Amino acid sequence: MIRRACSCMLLVVALAAYGQIPQRTLRPAEEQPTQSITQPTADYAISVGAFVAAKAGINTAVAKGRKTDLNFNPLPDLGISIFAPFQAGGRIGAGVDFGYATYSFVNKPESGVTDANSIVERYSYVNIFPYVNLRGVVLGVNIGFSPSGRAQTKSGNDVTVVTDGTRELGSEHLGTLVELRLGGNFPVWEHQTGHLNLYVMAGYTISGLYSDYRTYIYSRDNYTTPSADNNPRPASLALGLAYYFRIPIK
Repeated sequence: MIRRACSCMLLVVALAAYGQIPQRTLRPAEEQPTQSITQPTADYAISVGAFVAAKAGINTAVAKGRKTDLNFNPLPDLGISIFAPFQAGGRIGAGVDFGYATYSFVNKPESGVTDANSIVERYSYVNIFPYVNLRGVVLGVNIGFSPSGRAQTKSGNDVTVVTDGTRELGSEHLGTLVELRLGGNFPVWEHQTGHLNLYVMAGYTISGLYSDYRTYIYSRDNYTTPSADNNPRPASLALGLAYYFRIPIK
């Protein structure tokens, strides 16, 4: 009996002590306002600049009885270039070049070649070249307008290459130029306000230079029958430099 009474007293004391302890309820931690960390982004900018390039070329459509040879242009190609990336700070985008370009090659007989019978043909155009730029690799189609042309022997004498004897050629003989281009435009030096690029461009003319191939004397296989396959189609390679200014667009 004494043990039971002691046990009951201890239980009552424990319950009384527990009742004196202030009870606290667990509350969820107050939510702290989240702060988004904004990463600095590059301002969108287009690049506008100028290029200059030395060029050499050959003719890929040669009549039987004739040969072609590489010729280096005495004057470089010149132009203005515009590039717009698809996103700010990106190196993938589209652009357009406006320029003045010359295409030249040597036209000579298969045998008995001399400076007096080796003809250097030169054709110049005002060009519009829309393109895509994939991290420096450039691909597009160039269109040439306002053509002009002339021919000289390597010995320096002016000669004609058309049937009517004209020496200063224009749009009455020459058509619009259509040229596939593939090349590169790679930065070699960069600054906050601009960048200097190495400019390399290969071109292949898919349209014959003459609007009527029959007027071109050397469209004749073995100097007999004219053929559209012998309408000159130059291939060329240009190497130069381009400098671009970055122009921010807000």
